[in-house]
Amino acid sequence: MSEVDTAITVGKGGVYVNVHAQPGVRKPRLRGMHGDAIKIAVREAAQDGKANAAIINFMAELLGCTRQNVEVASGHTSRQKRLFVSGDIRPIINRLHEILKDA
Repeated sequence: MSEVDTAITVGKGGVYVNVHAQPGVRKPRLRGMHGDAIKIAVREAAQDGKANAAIINFMAELLGCTRQNVEVASGHTSRQKRLFVSGDIRPIINRLHEILKDA
């Protein structure tokens, strides 16, 4: 099992992804792993759901899916979040491995 696999749990109809949010940065980007979570930095502040929306948009863009396929399953007001990405499981996991090997 790779480090990335610790952040991923297979669910019914998709995968859960542990995310460590870093709101309020200058340059949004994927920052690699943070313990058992994928660290995502976004410009938007952690207020009124702005950072959550930015994380959803960022993850959807990374995975090549629509925003409707990504939702915050838990951790709405925390830096530690659990996203649910609906869709074909194997391509989602493969894409996460691909993007994180370079992060």
